[in-house]
Amino acid sequence: MSEGTNKIKLKDILRTLNEQWASLHSQWRDSASDSLDREAVQPATDAVRVAILAIEQLTDAISKARRDCDAQ
Repeated sequence: MSEGTNKIKLKDILRTLNEQWASLHSQWRDSASDSLDREAVQPATDAVRVAILAIEQLTDAISKARRDCDAQ
């Protein structure tokens, strides 16, 4: 799989997670749902965002390396 494909998949997963959690959380409002949000959903969301940024940085570095190699 290419870096771009992985990034797109992660973005889709993050969007789906956020949409489904918002739908569920709008109906389930208590301390347990708040705890799940704080302890699982938000950390997962943050981790996926960090992964997306890392993929973008790696993609840039790989592209630069390829250009540098092609220039020689």
